[in-house]
Amino acid sequence: MKHILFIIFITTTSFAQEKPASASPVKPTPVEFLFGHNRIQGQTIIIKNFAKSKFGIFSLSTVAGDYKNVNKSNNELFSNIQFHYDFYKGLKVTSGATFSSAKGFAPIAGLEYVYTNPKITLVINPTVNLTKNSSFASYAHIEYAPKNDKLNFYTRLQGLYVQSLADNTHERSSTVIRIGITYKGFATGLGFNQDYYGSVKVKKPNFGIFLHYKFI
Repeated sequence: MKHILFIIFITTTSFAQEKPASASPVKPTPVEFLFGHNRIQGQTIIIKNFAKSKFGIFSLSTVAGDYKNVNKSNNELFSNIQFHYDFYKGLKVTSGATFSSAKGFAPIAGLEYVYTNPKITLVINPTVNLTKNSSFASYAHIEYAPKNDKLNFYTRLQGLYVQSLADNTHERSSTVIRIGITYKGFATGLGFNQDYYGSVKVKKPNFGIFLHYKFI
């Protein structure tokens, strides 16, 4: 199982590194791994606009695995891809699909807001699962990472909350905290993930060292 998760994650990452043919501004694609005390967790985010268009792609993929593959509940895969249309100053409408190792495939629709400046990136992405057992998911992150060639402070706060609309119960949520240093697209430091699963909110904390690199 862990080999399948790794292959899917690397495939998504390779796609994210492709450069557009136009001279449009390129948003870096961050790839990150947290080597925690409980398990290894990885993440990549794609935010790309098509050449000379208001259409583009937003994608979030996460993977987690048990180091020795003994505790199978530590293994997890989530992948989300949405096509978006920017209709007003960074506010976009989206439509796409998600796949998770827990719930399988589901079409989704929602909104996306992206704000960037030379130091801060903000992403907000609420979506609705369009299956019979519908759910509402809200994802957001804010990152401080100055875009220059100097050694800088790096930090990111990220959150996810998924609520079942069918029975009004908690499905999945997480909090991600990163604090470290960054230099020319590379960042490292201390990382903490707190994940919650199911209606009883089973906790899975994970604390360790993260490695983060932004591919162009």
